[in-house]
Amino acid sequence: MVLKNCLVWNGTNFEKSNLYVKGSKIATEYDHVDGPVVDATGLFVMPGFVDSHAHIIGTGMLEIFHNLNYENLESILISVKDEKYVLARGWEELPKNELLTLANKLTIPVILIRKCGHTAWVNERVRKELELQDNLIFESDLEKIWSYFGDELYVEAFHKGVEKFLSLGVTQVHSDDFHGVSFETLKKLLMESKLRILEKLYTSEPWNYKFGEFGIGKIGAIKIFADGSLGARTAYMIEPYSDTGKNGVFTLPENFDEIVQFAEKTGLQLCVHVIGDLALHEVLNGFERLKVNGKHRLIHVQFVRNQDFYRLRSYHLSVQPHFYFEDLELLRYVRYELSYPFHRMFQEGFSVAFSTDAPVSPADPRYVIENAMRLGFNLPDAVKLYTEAGSQMAGFKAGKLEANYLADFCVYDADPFRSKPLAVFVNGEIVYGSL
Repeated sequence: MVLKNCLVWNGTNFEKSNLYVKGSKIATEYDHVDGPVVDATGLFVMPGFVDSHAHIIGTGMLEIFHNLNYENLESILISVKDEKYVLARGWEELPKNELLTLANKLTIPVILIRKCGHTAWVNERVRKELELQDNLIFESDLEKIWSYFGDELYVEAFHKGVEKFLSLGVTQVHSDDFHGVSFETLKKLLMESKLRILEKLYTSEPWNYKFGEFGIGKIGAIKIFADGSLGARTAYMIEPYSDTGKNGVFTLPENFDEIVQFAEKTGLQLCVHVIGDLALHEVLNGFERLKVNGKHRLIHVQFVRNQDFYRLRSYHLSVQPHFYFEDLELLRYVRYELSYPFHRMFQEGFSVAFSTDAPVSPADPRYVIENAMRLGFNLPDAVKLYTEAGSQMAGFKAGKLEANYLADFCVYDADPFRSKPLAVFVNGEIVYGSL
């Protein structure tokens, strides 16, 4: 296929050119290119965006269930009719007692998940069934609530999530989906996916699962948590939170050493969720004690001690520039040395890539890029960190419109930074929209 006379992103700006595609890869004019020749005069072509950390099923579930960013919880609880359960996400402050009382009167399960995904409130029906100590639950206890939902729901949510990312010009997602869904179903979904996926398998027993290529993506990394979130006051901090007097929670698996050694032996990337400065310090100490050779990944990295900053050079860093602005009101509760030092990381030459952490934040790349520029990144650098940089972390040769790169790209009929794509191609095939 040839797109003629289009405006192609060259890493710095758009220049008038032709784009050649042969099979699953970008080609040159000297290659024998089969397929149609499309007059793309006036159309913009961008490499597909790469979200280096998000949750496809979670993003899809937000499309299916109640979103408290837009819906009123009281209206939801009053209007329940034939629903088997109420699942809503998006609260930042725990709903008022009268609403929780109303939820407790319902005979169906009610699960209200905080925006961050690290805290939830469940009604009495759920608390009793799961034998929970409290209605307000944190971290690992959240895994128990997914027992309410069968694989059929996760299949629907996965497809909704894939469609959402593609509609926004995202052609590759490094996802964390192994929560509630069976492993067999997850493998099947990856095999069928139109979206290129690096699945970071959430498990403390990775030796029990099969890693490798599945369709156009792969299960190629292990995901573990070292702490929680700032909003839930469960990020593990050196200094206690001013409102709780506590330091958060340290959730690194007890068999961390065994997991690291397995990842090193098998060549897998270990991806560690780490937000608090004390959690980061402990993880870095663990990696160095074990003398790791692989380039493992740290996700979020929002608070850093000065003495730990340059230790980050040895790892991949998946960060969310927008979190700084979303979390401004929460910073009054913590004391720290460095916060959200993403631009400095980039300036120092660290391996950095952008992500949304959707559904925690909007899945739209434009939202992330706009906030990255508010942090001091220029547009070309922000685009690179949202395309090629993330793809390199996953071991895919994508995110750049050059010969021999995977043909994952998007076509727009207006400024790509202000509009949604007209058509999206993955692996050289159109998977969303039309030309």
